[in-house]
Amino acid sequence: MTRMNNRSLESTQRRLLLAASIPGVVMLLTIMIREAYSGYLVALVALLFTALIGYCALTISRRLNYQLDTLTNLVEAMANDDFSMRGKRFGKDDALNHLIDIINGLSESMNQQRLEVRQQQYLLSKVINNIDVGIIAFDAKEQLSFINNTAARLLDIDLAESQGWSSKRLTLNELSIESILSCPQNGVIEWQFPTRSGKFQIRQERYFENGQPQFLLFITDVSQLLRGEEYKAWQNLLRVVSHEINNTLTPIASLSQVLRQLLPVEPEFRDVDDGLKIIEERAGNLKTFVESYRKLTTLPNADKQILDVAEIIKKLLPLFEHRQIELVSSKPAVLPIDPVLMEQLLINVLKNADEAMPEDLGAIAISWQFRNQYLIIEITDEGPGISNPDNLFVPFYTTKPHGTGIGLTLCRQIAEAHDGYFVLENRTDGKGGRVRITLPGRER
Repeated sequence: MTRMNNRSLESTQRRLLLAASIPGVVMLLTIMIREAYSGYLVALVALLFTALIGYCALTISRRLNYQLDTLTNLVEAMANDDFSMRGKRFGKDDALNHLIDIINGLSESMNQQRLEVRQQQYLLSKVINNIDVGIIAFDAKEQLSFINNTAARLLDIDLAESQGWSSKRLTLNELSIESILSCPQNGVIEWQFPTRSGKFQIRQERYFENGQPQFLLFITDVSQLLRGEEYKAWQNLLRVVSHEINNTLTPIASLSQVLRQLLPVEPEFRDVDDGLKIIEERAGNLKTFVESYRKLTTLPNADKQILDVAEIIKKLLPLFEHRQIELVSSKPAVLPIDPVLMEQLLINVLKNADEAMPEDLGAIAISWQFRNQYLIIEITDEGPGISNPDNLFVPFYTTKPHGTGIGLTLCRQIAEAHDGYFVLENRTDGKGGRVRITLPGRER
């Protein structure tokens, strides 16, 4: 279309130039003929004027077409979102050169605006994908149109394998979160997602895109925040109670021991000795209980170092030589962790898995993989599974004869000290339990 327009314009230019030049040439030739000039001279003058007119027409046409082609290319480039091209001025200041200057300025302005928009989009994308709030967008057909990293981890969607959220047109029903929409707005609910459960705040927002209604779903995990407030309350209570209890238990235990030593060995004092022994033992147990409670609420801050979790796991295997342990993964898993706390976490998990099975039956499987900017460690056993999941993380609740009831709570605290998550659940692919430890980090 552009070339056809250029040819039409060239034809018009030639016709106008000929229309302006021919009358003068005809008059000159007429005068020369009337004045009886030589026929050869008249022919020569006619030939020269024809050549001059043709040259002028060609020069003007090329110059004008060059400027028009330049303007056309600039506008087409801008229409195709290419703002890198600039027009070159030609000759003196005129209307076309002034138009080229305006288009150059417009292209520069639009290029700057596009750069600013891209920078804002990049910043917004970084914020959305790193914020600890799950964000999911659905279109009018309730199909997934956007999901950030936090929501993808909650719903166990691998963005890397699916080549981004745009290729997974999942619906609310397929994501198994349709019933969330009926929850109270801004309310806190107990919910079981594929990767973890807990208390979540659900918010919904509606908007329009191209005239079609869309809606956003915001999912905020408030479990850790609530537990943080509980820990603070425990610590404040413990400061008061532990001091008073220890000040009372120490003299009780000491006096009981002294009285037992002063008692005669006669049989009639045996009941008194047994009573004093019980008092001494109960005082010691209560003191141990308070000390365990204090340790639970005073977990040290994580001193993170860049280490390979896979090597830490392999280093712990000799502690459980009697148990068959399969390492499903073999790749390095390098990320910032506290080696002391991480060893404690892994030992607790492996010890629980080992004690959940008979000595001569059952195996433990350990796997790890990077997914959505997190390292996911899974440890499974072949024991009876979890019989009372509601009390898993209740401090000092235990089903073991000699258990303390703080192991799982400590494991969760260690994972959260690394900005991660700790989940314990029954296996869906067989009998036994599964521990999932999620830690922030990227594959190196």
